[in-house]
Amino acid sequence: GANVSQRKSTSRKKPVNQRKSKSRRRRGPPKAAYAAALLMVIVLLASAWWGWRQAREKVDPAEDPFARQVELPPEPNPIARVEVLNGAGEPGAAQQAAEILRGAGFDVVYFGNATDFDNARTRVIARVGSGGRADSVAAWLRVDRLESDVDPTMHMDATIVLGADWRRRFRLVADPTAEAELEPQR
Repeated sequence: GANVSQRKSTSRKKPVNQRKSKSRRRRGPPKAAYAAALLMVIVLLASAWWGWRQAREKVDPAEDPFARQVELPPEPNPIARVEVLNGAGEPGAAQQAAEILRGAGFDVVYFGNATDFDNARTRVIARVGSGGRADSVAAWLRVDRLESDVDPTMHMDATIVLGADWRRRFRLVADPTAEAELEPQR
């Protein structure tokens, strides 16, 4: 007696699930997929090179086909903002001076009366610190001494307090040969 479990089968057939079928062979991706991947890599490298070139060489925007034309905002107006106060006691003096100043290109934001009317000389008071636009106002009126009373809440560059000499000062602007009429300020 031969044991059934120890008996070797003479048949060499493999089970159905282990047989290799030549018709069901797996293939790799098609050649078109390789070509598309290669093209994407080339485009990526070209764009990286282009960006590096732009950053490195600072290409002239006129020659760069990808440059955007950016419009810059206009520069701020350098005209001084002033207020005109009648310190001469002459009715309508502040309004007349304001009209002349506006005609000369100054931005007159207020005109009215000063606290007192006994000013012999026209004064220019800087409101945002010394120098700058207040200096240009003083130079335009030929006022030698610029006073300073900084008050940024007033939103202006200078205050002009008209004195008894205001008409001669404004005439001097129109006619520089009239300079002899003014006495130097002390």
